[in-house]
Amino acid sequence: MSSGPGPLPNHVLVIGAGLAAVSLCAALRAGGFTGRLTMVGDEPCHPYDRPPLSKQFLAGASDAAQISLQPAEWYLAQGIDVRLGVPVAAFDAGTGGVELADGSALVADVLVLATGGRARRLPVPGGQTATVLRTRADAEALRDRLSPGVRLLIAGAGLIGAEVAATATRHGCHVTLVDPSPLPMAHAIGPHAARALHAQHAAHGVTVVSGGVFAIEAGRVVLSTGASVSADVDAEVDAVVELDVDVIVAGIGIVPNVELAEDAGLDVDNGVLVDAEMRTSAPHVYAIGDIARVAGTPHRSEHWDNARRTAETAARAILGQPPEPRRTPWFWTDRYGTHLEMAGLYDPDAEAVVRGDIEGGTGSVFYVRDRFCVGAVSLDRPLDIRAAQRMIDRRIPLDTVRLADEGVDLRRLLVARA
Repeated sequence: MSSGPGPLPNHVLVIGAGLAAVSLCAALRAGGFTGRLTMVGDEPCHPYDRPPLSKQFLAGASDAAQISLQPAEWYLAQGIDVRLGVPVAAFDAGTGGVELADGSALVADVLVLATGGRARRLPVPGGQTATVLRTRADAEALRDRLSPGVRLLIAGAGLIGAEVAATATRHGCHVTLVDPSPLPMAHAIGPHAARALHAQHAAHGVTVVSGGVFAIEAGRVVLSTGASVSADVDAEVDAVVELDVDVIVAGIGIVPNVELAEDAGLDVDNGVLVDAEMRTSAPHVYAIGDIARVAGTPHRSEHWDNARRTAETAARAILGQPPEPRRTPWFWTDRYGTHLEMAGLYDPDAEAVVRGDIEGGTGSVFYVRDRFCVGAVSLDRPLDIRAAQRMIDRRIPLDTVRLADEGVDLRRLLVARA
């Protein structure tokens, strides 16, 4: 896929207007790019930060200005031509031609795809009627429907679903959270942190159902069998359940917006395939953020930090600069006043080294394989994650006994030993 460094382009056009797009533009300007820079987005508003949509913004604690990635004046100061509310209809990977939905056209030397994803809909009868949370408009519409006494059902207890549940309890809603897994997120963060987080729902009055949604019919939801645990009830359910609800939210992930790339003939397989410098199968087209999957890796990353880092990687490649060393992936989530961070990857076959009392609400687990940390998760101990990132990035061999000892300062373990 890689075509190697070449002359700097005269015009870089970014298709998409989220965090990845803004980060790319900022990195290009910071790296000395003085050419024409265009950003095209299908939403009518300037780019905003998505993580607050399920938390502060949904709670009403932040407004639109506070979640904007940059003020409108920044784009003018950076010389970025921002086209908002006009989707891209098609592009030509060979010529760099871009056709907009309003019939206008643009041509650029380099195209960067930052089209992100759209909320996945429930694949059941009536599933299209469920509310989703992906855009600022989605969050505004949902926020208007949350009030004391509202019966809210959330399908999916991953990051978004769990965060919406926590926020809705602040609005005084009666929340039911449904997920087919008895321990959501355990596959991503490990069982210790997953147990601690999942237990918080019932402790805050949320009814948790281990099962799935069968159908949605005019304010009624049909659920599959499974275990039901609430703040007041601890019982087993072994039958189909029907619930009357006021609001239904689907929080079951996103679908990458790869249609433009497919239509343009790019290599696509669970995302737009890219090399280590984010180049696609077309030499002057890059892909960043949620839609990009590095060829040879099994998954895409849909986290905030990945959007920013892939944008910076692509910017360096466009500028002909050598890539920076790969850094440990990282993400976070907040719910019920608890802050979780994860660095690296959870490895179920690695040794779990526990510091503190993570299942009690404050602590960390380091996952160590062959003396090297491969991942770590913490609740309300962000400094542990900063240390874990250094351990992973620097490939520091570890003594797991000392790592587990709360009396040993983690900074003392950041010196590599043979």
